[in-house]
Amino acid sequence: MRSNRYNKQTYDFRGEKYSPELIRKYEDPEYAKAAEKYEREARKKKAGNRRPSEVYSAAGQASRSTGRTKKKKKYRLNKLKLVRNVLILVLLLAVAASGAFYSLTGNFDKVDTEGKDFAITPQVAEELSGYRNIAILAVDARADEGYHGSRTDAIIIMSIHKSTGDIRLISVMRDSYLKMAYMDGTMILDKITHAHHYAGGLNTCEALNRSLDLNIEEFIIFNWKAVSDAVDCLGGVEINVKENEISDLNTYGRETARNVGGTYTPVTEAGMQTLDGVQATTYCRIRKTSGGDEGRSTRYKQVVAAVMKKAIAQPWKLKELSETVFPNVRTNMSQTEMFTACLGFPRYELKKSVSWPENYYAGLLSDGLAYVVPLTLESNVKALHEQAFGQKDYQVSDVCRQISQEIINDTGLQ
Repeated sequence: MRSNRYNKQTYDFRGEKYSPELIRKYEDPEYAKAAEKYEREARKKKAGNRRPSEVYSAAGQASRSTGRTKKKKKYRLNKLKLVRNVLILVLLLAVAASGAFYSLTGNFDKVDTEGKDFAITPQVAEELSGYRNIAILAVDARADEGYHGSRTDAIIIMSIHKSTGDIRLISVMRDSYLKMAYMDGTMILDKITHAHHYAGGLNTCEALNRSLDLNIEEFIIFNWKAVSDAVDCLGGVEINVKENEISDLNTYGRETARNVGGTYTPVTEAGMQTLDGVQATTYCRIRKTSGGDEGRSTRYKQVVAAVMKKAIAQPWKLKELSETVFPNVRTNMSQTEMFTACLGFPRYELKKSVSWPENYYAGLLSDGLAYVVPLTLESNVKALHEQAFGQKDYQVSDVCRQISQEIINDTGLQ
């Protein structure tokens, strides 16, 4: 039996005094368990009576005291890496898109005109340097014929303002009396439609540049089958057919169908409607009782504009166009030049079109043939440059002025 003296003895531990009796209690497992539970509940109760900020502070201090602090990792946006990754993605998409474009545009009928003289005067080259002018020529070659010797039924100059993306379509009447090279290279006055018959697309561009003070170096030539196929590929085009056009449409529609290989469906009423390939092609060609050559130029511009809008809105049709239409389209544009032209599609905007000439005589000349004679060439070229290029008080080139005088001398008209 232990003495009272021993029971009253105390021991120091970390600044606290413990009796042997208390030590024995702590050594008892059941007592230790109960004490631990009591302490936990006491701590919870104490924490509940404190403000949240005090609890978190205390918890943080406890965590630091035990050396078990776990800091939450903050995510920081690395702007340089983000920009780099976006640029890489854009570059990869551009490479893929350009690769597909080059593959699909390889089916054109290419003509090499590199190093050729397009009869552009230095004055015009400088003054129109901000414009990219492309000749779009529709020839009368049938589906089973080549382009050699064909005439241009319709002539449009697609003028692109390089800095703004604005586009104007300039139609030139096919019977316009202008200066061009004959088959043997001699210079003559004749209908512009014959320039292609004499020496192809290059000769047509030279004649337009020489007489109208333009800077055309690119051309696209197609027959009417290409027009019909393109319209059908795009699902037709929306055209506002006038009452006086219906008779010509239905008279010449079957002839067009034979030329392009298809079936003509008669147009029964005027107004806005969807024309299929044969109908739209016939609409471009008619002129007898529906406005003559000027009316045909206007309709041709309407169809070209409708096709452009439809094509821009349906880029996924490029593959089908490449396979069915492009082989019937002749051009001197390289694939790189086509690519740069297509890059501007998102910002292109069609502006008011222009018809040329503005003032003219349409009738027979001394040879008994009908012509469209500009009255005068010089004044009509001035009007063209003001309307299409915003050049007020434009002074024509010496070449244009000389041709203007030759036309006056030849026809007696001014």
